[in-house]
Amino acid sequence: MEKLIDLLIAKPEIVVSVLSGFLLPIILVWLNSHYSLQTKIREKELDNKNSDDEKIKIQEKSVYASLSKILFDVQQLHVSLSGSCIDKSCIEDSVSKFDQSVIKYHEEISNNMLYMPSKIIDDIYRFYGKLSDLKISLKGFNDTQNYEMAHVSVYVHSGQLAEILIDIQDRLLQKRSNLKIEFDRTQQEMMKYCCGSKPPKQVFDKYMTLLRQIKPETTPQEIEMIESRWKA
Repeated sequence: MEKLIDLLIAKPEIVVSVLSGFLLPIILVWLNSHYSLQTKIREKELDNKNSDDEKIKIQEKSVYASLSKILFDVQQLHVSLSGSCIDKSCIEDSVSKFDQSVIKYHEEISNNMLYMPSKIIDDIYRFYGKLSDLKISLKGFNDTQNYEMAHVSVYVHSGQLAEILIDIQDRLLQKRSNLKIEFDRTQQEMMKYCCGSKPPKQVFDKYMTLLRQIKPETTPQEIEMIESRWKA
């Protein structure tokens, strides 16, 4: 043993050669395994990120599609109220059909709002707020027997709903800057006029007078906005 120790002291390169021959393969194997493991981890993280991003895209499409379908139903509501609306059953029946149609979209929207940005969630609640305003105004015109104003109310609110929907589309597409999508909100004016031509001035003026009566809490700013949209 002493001779072996003396030999190693005299020739340390023997130790280096032995250790290199023994440890180097182990180190190389460890480095290779570590690299493979880290690569798999990164690939899994990337897959998870892509999967999560795809889920968010699906949710965004679902919410936007549901809101768009609600706007289509508002358009149909306008059509059903544009004929001879001469009694309570006209508005009540049309609103009942509208409610039955849009209720299926409410759950779809609520189930897909989790990952929505705050501004889009706020827009969605603004959209529903305008729907509530529409139904309240229809009830008011129904209660006061101003049935002929129903389709005007739908026309006015449909433009407001369309503007909010365009805002939501704009925000969603801004998130997808990697996609080459031609979006110009100024080219989507027809969405705001989904309920056709604006009512004649005398009909609109009567609507505004009655609106102040059935909804006295309407602010001057809201009045001005409604009038400016009609004049546009």
